[in-house]
Amino acid sequence: MAAEDVYDDYLDALADTHQDRLVEALQRLEDRIAGLANGAPTTNGALFDLEWAINARTTLREIIEDEFLVEVQSILTDYPEVATRALEMLNNYGDFINVDPGVISQLQRLTFQGFEAIAVEYLDTLATEIYQNTLTGRNVNDMVKTLRHQINGVYIARDEEEVQRLVEIANSTTGARQLAAIEKLQTLYASDKVGNNMRKYAKQMIQDSLMQFDASVNAAVAREVGATRFKYYGSVIRDSRPFCREHANNIYTIDEIQEIWSGDWKGKAAGDPFIVRGGYNCRHHFRPVLD
Repeated sequence: MAAEDVYDDYLDALADTHQDRLVEALQRLEDRIAGLANGAPTTNGALFDLEWAINARTTLREIIEDEFLVEVQSILTDYPEVATRALEMLNNYGDFINVDPGVISQLQRLTFQGFEAIAVEYLDTLATEIYQNTLTGRNVNDMVKTLRHQINGVYIARDEEEVQRLVEIANSTTGARQLAAIEKLQTLYASDKVGNNMRKYAKQMIQDSLMQFDASVNAAVAREVGATRFKYYGSVIRDSRPFCREHANNIYTIDEIQEIWSGDWKGKAAGDPFIVRGGYNCRHHFRPVLD
């Protein structure tokens, strides 16, 4: 197997591991926040204590830091190894020099800041939800369900194996397959999926962050050696975008890449093509090619 294919498999497996770890962390987060909400003062099941609701924000922040940000920080400790393996792969195709460790650290910090922004956004969302539900005297069980929606998006009304399978499809795929799974959950299983939730953004971001970190390392190495041609490589699978299918395993000059990537396609992300590549959730890469 070619060195680039071995490295591609390594990155894909690591991305899957990171996503699994994040999903587990968000489930712990959801359970702890549900526990907090279930402990709210009530009268006949209705919320009423605004002082408790205001103070809950402090506990929410602690839970998000403990379960979400600590796990993200741990995941990011894998990044220096990614840089090392990237260089090992590239040196099968020419003489490349290592990236400054300071650059690696800075890329890690920038990535963590992105997850801090998600944490702040959902701290505000959850704290506001608790306060407004208390202000209106909502039933505590209804509030707990809403809070769970805000975190992981899917509320499972029943525990059938089919429901579990559909939930996983709804959270891990895109396009027609995802929509079909959501529709079946809603119509047959009395379950639903909230589109904007913490899991949706964080799960996508944990993969995109890894792939963009790798892309940044490759771009930095290529710049040091003055590479002007790049191979767009990576596995083509059923869910691969038509854009990536068309360009996978082709070699382009920098000018050709700038021209091709100036077009539009579904899932395209804003930014430098060498970093964002095929767009959101893309698992393809640019590798510098030396003559």
